[in-house]
Amino acid sequence: MSRRRIGPLTIGIIIVGVLMSFSAAFINHSRADVEADAWLSERAEIVASAIQTTVRDLAAGLEAAAAFVEVTPNASQEVFTEFIQKLDPRLSLIGVALVPRVPADSLTSFEDSMRQIFPEYEVKELSVTGEAAPRLGQRAVYWPVQYFVPGEFLKAAISEEVSSPLDVSLGVDAGSTPEWEASLAQSLDSKATLVSDFIRVEFEEAALGKAFIISVPITETAFGSHPMVLAAPMIDVILPTALDVSIADDITWEIDSKDALLPPPEQDIWRDETISLPGTEWQLRVQPSGSGSAALSGTLWWLVVLVGLALTAGAAALAQLWRQKSLSKARLAELQRVSDDKDQFLASVSHEIRTPLTAVSGLAHELRDRPGDFGEEEIHALLEMISEQSDEVGAIVEDLLVAARSDIGKVTVHLGEVDPGQEAIRALETSGFPAKINGGSPPAAFADAQRVRQILRNLITNAGKYGGAAVEIRFETEPQFVTIIVADNGDQIPLAEQQRIFAPYTSAHSERGVVGSIGLGLFISRKLATLMNGTLEYSHDGSWSRFSLRLPRSPASIEPGERPAVPADSVHPV
Repeated sequence: MSRRRIGPLTIGIIIVGVLMSFSAAFINHSRADVEADAWLSERAEIVASAIQTTVRDLAAGLEAAAAFVEVTPNASQEVFTEFIQKLDPRLSLIGVALVPRVPADSLTSFEDSMRQIFPEYEVKELSVTGEAAPRLGQRAVYWPVQYFVPGEFLKAAISEEVSSPLDVSLGVDAGSTPEWEASLAQSLDSKATLVSDFIRVEFEEAALGKAFIISVPITETAFGSHPMVLAAPMIDVILPTALDVSIADDITWEIDSKDALLPPPEQDIWRDETISLPGTEWQLRVQPSGSGSAALSGTLWWLVVLVGLALTAGAAALAQLWRQKSLSKARLAELQRVSDDKDQFLASVSHEIRTPLTAVSGLAHELRDRPGDFGEEEIHALLEMISEQSDEVGAIVEDLLVAARSDIGKVTVHLGEVDPGQEAIRALETSGFPAKINGGSPPAAFADAQRVRQILRNLITNAGKYGGAAVEIRFETEPQFVTIIVADNGDQIPLAEQQRIFAPYTSAHSERGVVGSIGLGLFISRKLATLMNGTLEYSHDGSWSRFSLRLPRSPASIEPGERPAVPADSVHPV
């Protein structure tokens, strides 16, 4: 029997087939990794964004509660409870507390005063396992729960037959753990809303989950020295309510404080994210669940078919494929950057507008529902708060409208004689922040009075919110210019950020752990200063941060050859 020889063409086909198979397998594996990483990265960003949005919304509700306590200092536990229940429903899942700062030498008198309301009241501390227990030793400062509105989750977790949620929570020292005590002290010192690291909370040997606190400081009231409104949400309770069911089913996640040790990954692929919040950072690890892994595996055969078609099309088709892939990656990166910028801007606008609107809504409901419970002075204080918060929303909307018009060239300035001292007084009255005016009576400037007030209001508001305790308005005069300076004794803005703060949608404060603004005020202010033939610059003299608005003098004080080329009442497109 003769043997058949394998011809060269057959051998060539076998060799090409083997090479194509190996090439297809290699490309398929590489593409599968890329697709899986993109799939997981998208879901990790969704979870991180959901956490940030949820915490931001809870903080807005607590800031409204803080505003209510500030204007109704004699409110009872019942009134406090009624107001909290009108806020974000997610706050009702956990609970909200009113917590004063009590020095050790005042603790006994504080407990005696609270026992007049709650006879069994006693200051307790959280043990290392997260349970309320009698306090041990002596600390310099305590943060006991004075009023508490228990949430639905806590009510379900604690059986009424064992103890009521209110009895368990009243008197618990929120500063029992070093992490929470540091966060509370930092929030009080910075006068800012802050978020803490996690601790694990238990009751009757039952684990309730990892909790963190959101603290909002209040000015001194009848509730005691330096009170705060705070909530201790459990991340495992609030996060599932913020995620779409399809996303939650595809993945599993672990979240903890930045310095904590996450458990080893259970899957071959995972994604780690850092979540930046005011006062802290958390770490997040996202992995595909069983159904998520199945979904990834189900797409692999399509990749094999596509690779096979690309290989049979030849080198030219393969080169074109890789070129298109490179272009697609570049476009995807650009679209992602634009999307991230949009999301950041919308989140900031939402926070800036939601906070005053929440306060306005809550206070207005109080006046509507309980008009007979307030005296004339309290009603006046509530209406003043509503007016201030409404003005704040109006100022934000005005900046947004100017920024929008700046893109289509419709912003106008009307130049004429302006009294810098008078405009500084008017801007100060509408800003809501105190400041000292130094420098006497400056000469007139050649500018637009409305735009000068808008710039000064932005500068005064920034100094009041983010600067030092002292704010001053000063004037400096030159032969051809008059300069209005808004100064505060706060920290210097880092050199790397001093020019970026004048870019749109940029806030140096949010990068330093403080809830920032939408980042338009300084951008708009410098634009308007330029349109009025002036400048707006930042400097620091070692003690004071200075924003200097430098404007031309009135035409009567400028030599003909030195006057601006733009006549009075002129229109400038941006």
